[in-house]
Amino acid sequence: MNVRQIEAFQAVMASGSVTRAGERLSISQPAVSQLIAQFERSCGFRLFNRQGSKITPTREAEALYNEVQRMFIGVGQIARVATALRDQNWGSVSVGAFPAIARRVLPEIVWSFCEAHPDMRFRLESMRSRSLIDAVAAQHVDFGLSILPGDRPEVVSTHLHRLRGVCILPAGHPLAERHTIHAHDLADEDFVSLGPQDHSRFMIDRVFDELKVARRSRIEAGQSETAFSFVAAKAGVAVVDPISAFNNEDARIAVRRFEPAVEFDIWLIRPKAARSFNLVDSFVAFTLERLDVFATTLSAT
Repeated sequence: MNVRQIEAFQAVMASGSVTRAGERLSISQPAVSQLIAQFERSCGFRLFNRQGSKITPTREAEALYNEVQRMFIGVGQIARVATALRDQNWGSVSVGAFPAIARRVLPEIVWSFCEAHPDMRFRLESMRSRSLIDAVAAQHVDFGLSILPGDRPEVVSTHLHRLRGVCILPAGHPLAERHTIHAHDLADEDFVSLGPQDHSRFMIDRVFDELKVARRSRIEAGQSETAFSFVAAKAGVAVVDPISAFNNEDARIAVRRFEPAVEFDIWLIRPKAARSFNLVDSFVAFTLERLDVFATTLSAT
């Protein structure tokens, strides 16, 4: 890596063209291309995507260029940033996730990743799946974890896991002595329902409706965390996703297997048109690996 290579990189980024960069530097177009190729080899990653005569900078190139422009620093600092980008140690990642997984599971994953990547910056947003899909489509976040697949053409959805819902009861409830709670067992029980804006509400209601099991639905909670508070106060029983049960360990609440199965899906949502960024790809892979372990643990309980 040398000053001439960096000057060529700056000129191409500023002009958007190898030809115009050559004119700025008073050298030929092939000479600029050679300097850029040498600079890419020094950095250890691609700086431009080439389609015919058109070139488009990668996200790594933009990050490196911003550092050069902001600081006007020497070759040594530029080499340090390039090395950090290559090793996925520098940059920013933004993630949107549904509330249950954003509360405890994902922060633990994020921090584990951050400890190994001290120069990265991270933004985690908790949002409902519909808003999350819109945010990914608009590329306001790099990717999302949702309980619903994306329904917009701008995103790609990958199914990750399917988890069984659980029944939560006050610890002293007679049904808490059972290992498994069937929907029929909850006939005429005071039931804490989730709000209509929660997609799982419809899945849970459908189970009881199909079995013609009547419940006393006196209380409606906007979020599963609130439902746990009502159950802990002995206001009723509820059916929730297992991630929320993991988040809300409370001696006042008994968590039991529920039949018939109410299944909760986890989807990875990524923008279809987003440019690849090594740090984001690395964090996605790390997250999926940790979620595999987490899902296996939940399934075993």
